[in-house]
Amino acid sequence: MNILFYSPTTDDVEIRLHKAIAAVTQKDDIEVYRTINSLSRRLLHSTESRVVAVLLAASREHLSELISINDMLSKASIILILPDSEPETVALGHILLPRFLSYNDSDFMDVAAVLSKMLSKGHT
Repeated sequence: MNILFYSPTTDDVEIRLHKAIAAVTQKDDIEVYRTINSLSRRLLHSTESRVVAVLLAASREHLSELISINDMLSKASIILILPDSEPETVALGHILLPRFLSYNDSDFMDVAAVLSKMLSKGHT
């Protein structure tokens, strides 16, 4: 089963998150997207009825871009990583209806645990 991993940056946060995802799935099952356009194209051409998307919003601007494709993400079970825990940022993040919400200062052990459970249950 493929995991759609959106990360617009390649920094320490992205590396830690990628390691957490790789710990619970095979490397070949992770599809990495660096731009909203590439993620959008993938979602438009998806034949799966449900997908798991791990979305790293590195900033509020990146979060706004994700919100702009909210309709395309409606079939996805979302794990969302927010840039901060400010009430406004969290409220914006909830627009995407994530199954799980975390923050970029996390060690992502919680993300790995949630992702593992989603995968074992067929992400329904």
